Amino acid sequence: MQSTVVPMPTKPLIHQLGQTLRELGQHPYPHVPNPPDCMKRAAVALIIRVRPTFPDQGFFESKSCGPEAGTKNQRLENFFAQEWVQRGDPEVLFIKRAARDGDRWTSHVAFPGGKRDSEDESDSTTSIRETKEEVNVDLSADHALLVGNLSERVVTTWLGKTP
Repeated sequence: MQSTVVPMPTKPLIHQLGQTLRELGQHPYPHVPNPPDCMKRAAVALIIRVRPTFPDQGFFESKSCGPEAGTKNQRLENFFAQEWVQRGDPEVLFIKRAARDGDRWTSHVAFPGGKRDSEDESDSTTSIRETKEEVNVDLSADHALLVGNLSERVVTTWLGKTP
């Protein structure tokens, strides 16, 4: 039997993740306004957590990573500098939408999120509210760090019209 050796990346995934999140925080994507004839807007949350590996028992250090620790970039630096994080495994949260007849999103796998309500101040507010409603994860808590936004886009139908 022949075995195949898969080369490991030069940097562990966790270091690449930290670098990507720092870049995203420093260089946010520009806001894309709605077209004049489209008032609908939606937002989703990309939630990444780091799962400690055995025998680490990682925990969030509020004094070095919480809001009192300084800027978003400093909080990211402090978080990724922790030994348990450097050895941890990053995970992404997906949801599977309910299966319902007539629902065009039935059984889709997605990030948590949804339609922006009139009382939502921003897309970020929408994603925080929708995430709490859908999976009961509070992104406004001190242990959550909102890094930045992904690129915004105007969604069109298959006919090229905005919904």
